[in-house]
Amino acid sequence: MKKLLPTLYLITITAFALKFFDAKFVPTKFLNYTNYLLISASALAALPQLISAKGGFTPAVRVIVFAIVFSIPMAYLVWGQSLSVSVFETLPYLPWIYFFVLIRLNFSIATLEKIIVGFSLVYLALYFFQFVMAPTIYFGRSLWGDTFSVDRGVIRIIFPGAGIFILAALMAINKITSRAPGRPFWIALAAMGLIIPVMQVTRQFILGMTLLILYHVLRSQNILLRIVTLATAGLFLIGLLNADIPQIDGVIAAGQRDADLGKEYIRVRAGTYFLTDFSPEWPAQVFGNGVARWGEGYYGRFVELLGNRRGYYLSDVGIIAVYANFGLLAILGFALMWYRSFTVPLPAEYQYLKYYLWYLLFTSVTWFSVYHHHYVIATVFALYIYHVIQLRTVVVQEDGIERKYYLPQQPGPFPTPVKNLP
Repeated sequence: MKKLLPTLYLITITAFALKFFDAKFVPTKFLNYTNYLLISASALAALPQLISAKGGFTPAVRVIVFAIVFSIPMAYLVWGQSLSVSVFETLPYLPWIYFFVLIRLNFSIATLEKIIVGFSLVYLALYFFQFVMAPTIYFGRSLWGDTFSVDRGVIRIIFPGAGIFILAALMAINKITSRAPGRPFWIALAAMGLIIPVMQVTRQFILGMTLLILYHVLRSQNILLRIVTLATAGLFLIGLLNADIPQIDGVIAAGQRDADLGKEYIRVRAGTYFLTDFSPEWPAQVFGNGVARWGEGYYGRFVELLGNRRGYYLSDVGIIAVYANFGLLAILGFALMWYRSFTVPLPAEYQYLKYYLWYLLFTSVTWFSVYHHHYVIATVFALYIYHVIQLRTVVVQEDGIERKYYLPQQPGPFPTPVKNLP
């Protein structure tokens, strides 16, 4: 029972953090208020860890949490948005607090990985259901109108909750090369990690997953195998480009159109505006403007008009949106997180944690993957596992050479060597 209750708790907070994949048949108020309750109660429970936990990724996550909290009064001071509205609009961005809950629970990495894979399978099942049932919306929302519409040559479904699926797909790639049991299952899940981005016709998704998978394959090969792998990948890419696939044609057409626009590309213009002109006073330039309630009050109506009249949406500018909402302190937290992802080594079977954080970095310029509820819970899981591994890594002197070993939470016969990525 002691192990079952934390597992049920984690499954519950994950489902509500993902808002049940934005299911249309679940009442919005029920989702929101339950989510507010879970986050608030968890914050109180994890307060000692938030204040006193040390080492690993705690400094980065703590800075991000404080930045988000500090932004709440800024929306009132700068824009006149009431504190109660700011609190309710900001809470959905605070699943970061679950990182400290996991530390308090000392949650099992093996169980957490199973939860990640389980939710990724739910993601796949619901995505294919929604794909078959399109254009009627059962999960998520359309980019335009009340039904999924044709965009980039296909009915485009940006399915909610992608973070948990991306983390699981990268885990699958890692499991294949580390010879984990259940190889056929991991191969199938890894394949979905390439197929789903193409079906969703999202350039960052496609390119990010492709580059990370290719990197993982190449990093352990000798020079000859690398040449063969790159040549094979190149031929495969050429074949795709000439295969008359609507999704591929749509991605190419969109890329060419945006490249032709150059500095006039709407996301470039939006990013420049939110970076330089959005904050009306200097305190907001430092501590952020806080989160607006769309369409309500002066602040909410201003943000709505920016989107509807000028096409400037915070969701299109990634890390710049983090700065606009939560200020320089949040940027510092993300910088610390990514810096550690490049400098802190991991055992071979956990390299997927780095890859997930690098995926966030790669997509952070023009996508909301760094802060949206579709991704934050998966980011928390990745950081917690990374954090535990770092704290359980010991340095041993062997024949005058320092070697690092990871001591698993459930000890096996031998510790696992830790190596830096080449």
